[in-house]
Amino acid sequence: MKKELAIISAVFISGCASVPYHVPKEGVDSAKLRLTSVPSNNNFVTAANPKGCVSDEALPLITVLGVKANLVRSLSRIDMPLYNSSIPDSHQNEVHIPASAPLSFQFNGVGIAGFTPGEPDGKQGALYSWCRKVVTFTPAKDRNYEALYDYTEAPNGRETCGVKLFEIVKGVDGNYSKIEVKDYKVEHNYCS
Repeated sequence: MKKELAIISAVFISGCASVPYHVPKEGVDSAKLRLTSVPSNNNFVTAANPKGCVSDEALPLITVLGVKANLVRSLSRIDMPLYNSSIPDSHQNEVHIPASAPLSFQFNGVGIAGFTPGEPDGKQGALYSWCRKVVTFTPAKDRNYEALYDYTEAPNGRETCGVKLFEIVKGVDGNYSKIEVKDYKVEHNYCS
């Protein structure tokens, strides 16, 4: 519980600070990345642990998606193509990322079950669940990407969180499409 509180505290404290991913770094090749979370939960997207494993440590914040996104004012639009207007604005954020070198980031999705607005607290048993994934890939200079955090069916038939990474490409006809990136890695194992 202390680790979760540290992450949430870091998110709220850093919400008022400048987020370095909203503008490209001077003198560094860059690409663009849209971070999208489809479920209605909150999702704190952070830098990843340098080991590349899932971490429950407080890590540098990239953005917040979901209901809390409006509270910390971390939403950013940088005119990427194929913005999905059917997904709420609070669940999509566009950022600049360094290109031409491996990049890792971690989705930290927190779901809340057992809470009904308007019901007295004594009658409810709120249950928080975390689902974390680390994504690693090497973005190419001046390209557009989208990381989609969503729930998928696991081999055992249960739902789990998952991430897919797409490149947004312009066709010869001038229209854009999303193509899944071939060489990205999604890590679900925690650091030991």
